[in-house]
Amino acid sequence: MKILAIALLLTSAVLAQEAKPTLVQPGKLIAEPDLKGPLPAEWAVQKGTWDIKDGEMVVTQLEEQKHGPVLWYKVSLASAIVECEFKFDGANSFILGCDSNHHIGRLAINKKGMRLQEDSHEGKGKPPVPALAQADLDLKPGEWYKIRYEWAGDKMAATLGEKSIQATHPALDQKRSRWWFASGGSKLVLRNIKVWEGK
Repeated sequence: MKILAIALLLTSAVLAQEAKPTLVQPGKLIAEPDLKGPLPAEWAVQKGTWDIKDGEMVVTQLEEQKHGPVLWYKVSLASAIVECEFKFDGANSFILGCDSNHHIGRLAINKKGMRLQEDSHEGKGKPPVPALAQADLDLKPGEWYKIRYEWAGDKMAATLGEKSIQATHPALDQKRSRWWFASGGSKLVLRNIKVWEGK
């Protein structure tokens, strides 16, 4: 019984640590799609295919579009927390970002690392913007990972496992009209998506 009690305490401690936000506190839960049927109207596929089946979403790039898959969540959130689990099943990157009438900032994840960047000036033919914050990772294809992406005002933050990064930039302090998921290539798989208003 003592071993069981200790195990339960350790599990509770780990869960509490995982649930601790980096930047803002979770307020109202505003999205938690069960991924067993069509997405609500707030979600809009812009590029690629986002196929839903049995609680998972499989993301595939369409080569004729010459652009990575993109899925918008068309709700303005001044501050928010987005959580989900993902695995690389052939894709080489997973990106989460915010827009006004143009890109504001993003979290980019690949197998070797994650970085936060301001990308209000991102565009074809322009040099890439240096990372505001970054961390090394060692992600394995076919394994599930949980990511948390947060923003508020001129700040963004991200947590993956034991790695957390946070960044501040004046260009991030703009009204958000939407946020989005994107994939670099095929296939990316997502599940357990949750979105909270930040407070």
